[in-house]
Amino acid sequence: MSTRDLSNIRVIELGGGIAAPMAGKIFSALGAQVVKIEPPEGDPARRMGPFPAGREDAGDGPEPPMEEPPPSTEEPPPSGDGGTFLYLNAGKRSLTLELTGPGGRQRLRELAGRADLVINGLPPSQRTALGADHETLTSGNPALVMLSITPFGLSGPYRDFAANDLTLTHGGGWGFLCPGKSAPRELPPIKPFGSHALIQAGLHGAAVALASLHGAGAKGEHIDLSTQQVVAFLLGRHFACYPYAGRIDSRLTPPPYEPMSFFPCRDGHIFLICPEEDQYARLLELMGNPAWSREPRMAGREGRERNSPEIKARLSEWTAQWEAEALFHACQKVRVGAAPVYDYPGLERSEHLQAREFFVNQEHPGSRETGSALNALKVPGAPFHLKYPMWDSSRSAPRLGEANGEGETLFAPRERASRPTVGEPVHSIQPVGAPSNGRPAGPLSGIRVLDLSWVWAGPQCTWMLAALGAEVIKVENSRRVDLTRRTHTFASGMEPTLNRNGFFNQINQGKESIALNLSHPEGKETALALAARSDVVISNFGHGVLEKLGLSPEALQAENPELTVVMISACGQTGPARAYLGYGPLISPLAGLSAQTGYGDGEPRDVGIAYGDPNAAVYAAVAIAAALLAGKTGGDTNGKDGLKGGASKSGGLKGQVIDISMWEAMLCTAFEGWINHAMGNAPFQPMGNRHPHLAPHNVYACAGEDAWVALAAETGAQWQALCGAIGRPALAADPRFSDAPSRKANEDALDRIVGDWCAGLERWEAVRRLQAVGVPAMPSLSSKDLAEDPHLLAREAFTHAPHAEVGPRPLMGMPWKMLRPGNGAQNSAGHGAEHGAEGSTERSSEKNTLKAAPCLGVDTEAVLQRLLGLDAAAISSLRERGVIE
Repeated sequence: MSTRDLSNIRVIELGGGIAAPMAGKIFSALGAQVVKIEPPEGDPARRMGPFPAGREDAGDGPEPPMEEPPPSTEEPPPSGDGGTFLYLNAGKRSLTLELTGPGGRQRLRELAGRADLVINGLPPSQRTALGADHETLTSGNPALVMLSITPFGLSGPYRDFAANDLTLTHGGGWGFLCPGKSAPRELPPIKPFGSHALIQAGLHGAAVALASLHGAGAKGEHIDLSTQQVVAFLLGRHFACYPYAGRIDSRLTPPPYEPMSFFPCRDGHIFLICPEEDQYARLLELMGNPAWSREPRMAGREGRERNSPEIKARLSEWTAQWEAEALFHACQKVRVGAAPVYDYPGLERSEHLQAREFFVNQEHPGSRETGSALNALKVPGAPFHLKYPMWDSSRSAPRLGEANGEGETLFAPRERASRPTVGEPVHSIQPVGAPSNGRPAGPLSGIRVLDLSWVWAGPQCTWMLAALGAEVIKVENSRRVDLTRRTHTFASGMEPTLNRNGFFNQINQGKESIALNLSHPEGKETALALAARSDVVISNFGHGVLEKLGLSPEALQAENPELTVVMISACGQTGPARAYLGYGPLISPLAGLSAQTGYGDGEPRDVGIAYGDPNAAVYAAVAIAAALLAGKTGGDTNGKDGLKGGASKSGGLKGQVIDISMWEAMLCTAFEGWINHAMGNAPFQPMGNRHPHLAPHNVYACAGEDAWVALAAETGAQWQALCGAIGRPALAADPRFSDAPSRKANEDALDRIVGDWCAGLERWEAVRRLQAVGVPAMPSLSSKDLAEDPHLLAREAFTHAPHAEVGPRPLMGMPWKMLRPGNGAQNSAGHGAEHGAEGSTERSSEKNTLKAAPCLGVDTEAVLQRLLGLDAAAISSLRERGVIE
């Protein structure tokens, strides 16, 4: 392991389960010292499955507790081999503390006094009593950063709602869209397989915490991250289509392109997508240009939409003659978007993943013990390849309390790593003139990002960076217009233009736009000059495009040795599939997620959103923030001379190259199914909203049109409370439902009982009755519901900056608040004592809202004048020669 990591960063992790440990995993894998605080009986995740094949409880699915995990009569296995725990806690140290007693609370305060970051996943209602609130833990360390990950945030009407992954997925709007691509109307919306609401909360929290450590300085920071808002943040165009087009997307909405669906093969299924006309033409050519495709009625996008059922049937006849793997390669060879629906043995056989050495062996904590079930566990490796490695997935998870005897040697006193104050520039080449305004103060103030990306993954990442204070300059032009400026999300009541698309305006808030022709030789030179004055360049072009433009990482870093270059692609920059075309919807089938999502009818299902894009975006934000932070904490030069690839003279670790494969990033996120396979178990079968061993755990129809409520009883206490809430207290004593295994065995009968109760109630009335007794429940919310939700409105979750052509329209904001005054980032106002929120004395008088997304090329002249010092005559000359627009 290189010292080019975060080994000087010290992290305390509080709260078990999935969300907080996922954030801690990111820090641990990047080299930080992570101490996991566990109660004496251990994190309940130690008792989660899946377990190794051959154990009596093998095959238990991932159990995603958010606040109060279900108790277990089983002690943590001696070797600690619960797969979820092993994966999420690799490389950490375990310290057991009884926080209900004064000794444990005092020990926690002492550790916090020497830490840089506390990841706090404890319920808000318990923090003060446990001595884990922000005020207590920062009393001796004002520079401490705290990341609070909760179901609904630290403020607002739902602050203390009971929740789990099911209710948060539906309560954040994702469930209402899943499964996508015209699902059966009679069947309910479902969740994607796994614990993605909680996993994404951990990922987004880690990205913001990394950035905050980079820029919070001596005053520290408190990050209030809402899991519900994180889920809504993933929706992209599906949210923007409501405030812009007045359309409410759901699982019943037809796909925006044809084809964009699963098709049968001889040995499975394949997913095909052709958003561009030339891609569809190449698909037809691969099919031999059949006669039906040449009929006038089939011409153009409109013809495909009108005849969608027939086209789907014709394509199905053709794909059924192929094996999925062979068709995948044949389509990709002619640049047609395709992905086989992989199972886990198929992923293990993948030549591409093998060539990139993606899977690694994680040491098992019981590997040296006689009788241990495992010696090592094959796990997903790094979610990104780095020129100078930082990620390590090979270390074992900790034995319970293994660090208890270390005393003062744990987080021993040391000189605090240097962190810049907010607003301190990091790039060594200063701009000409003053920076543009309209950006919030934030931990990445002083960072400049040259954004060459388009569509969703790259722009979503740079939107996050802009919200954290970075200056983001988006490079685009009208010769190859960003697809999100052209999708079906135009502002209603107006003539569609490239500046009136809700999807583009959603994910490009806070940026500047310059219209630069990169295919022109002088356009390349202009881009290189801008890169020389930037800290980060990001792209998500296909493999080799940057090189063809003369903007390879080597060329960019020749102009600026301190530059961090980020490349997002479907399959990465190396390996036999490196040139394969990739769109977000292709990634879930590639990663095994579609094979386990569905109704159990044998059909793979789409997860409802182009999940590969926002998932890659958050990993890109993590990698960028980590690269910026690493140099602040003592990164080395790996033997390199001067600034090339080393710690720069401005203090930041620069010269990094980040290669993000959307496929690999998704495998890191959708790890639960893979871990089950790696332990030798049969794959989980699609089960809709049900859980492998909990019941009730489902979505039920309520009174009204397409109205549903998600609910779950994870503990015996919740089950008894549910029985009372539905007016059937005697059910708690019914032998069919006396314990968790019995309830699961009689799940069909139980679902009928709960479903009958829900059917007679309006969905929010059902939620109110259940939440009143502590049972997790939320409606399956649409984009309209989200936009009008009183909790999200109270948390100021939406931005309303006036756009030059469409005016102010509510769009999604960041899923976090920065609670320390002056540190900004997004929506810091509105967190006060009136909500009963922990830390209410920190209420900020600022309200930092990003400016609206830019019109195409609106900032060209201003940017070239400010950064390159060009005068009006020089800019006019560039325009005349077609270099700029």
